[in-house]
Amino acid sequence: MGINIWKFVKYISVVALVTWALILYPLFKFGSDGFITSFAVGSLISLINSIVGFLVIKHGMAKSDREFFKLTIGSIGLRLFLIAGLILILLKFLNFEIYGLVISLLLFYFLFLAVEIVFFAKLKTKREF
Repeated sequence: MGINIWKFVKYISVVALVTWALILYPLFKFGSDGFITSFAVGSLISLINSIVGFLVIKHGMAKSDREFFKLTIGSIGLRLFLIAGLILILLKFLNFEIYGLVISLLLFYFLFLAVEIVFFAKLKTKREF
């Protein structure tokens, strides 16, 4: 199978670094320490979520369409449930700032999702899987 995890991690890393470079100055200029910490943790959670999602899709490519669909949808549900639990723990017990955490989770989640879609679309056009 021609799906390279390291190539995907490279794309995700470039997007993350460019995004951080663009928001670094306003974040440190206007954000509190708690906001910045929450923002960083949210981006890390989204990064891990994206890589796990990629690995699930890569694993599912060898399966039948029905099994792939079950695996993918089940993985999305499980990962979102785990993220919701993690958010609850971070907000309730560790007193993270809600705005920094949620803003970065959503921002990086959608950025990484776009990278994932583009990555698989390029593979599809090259017929690598």
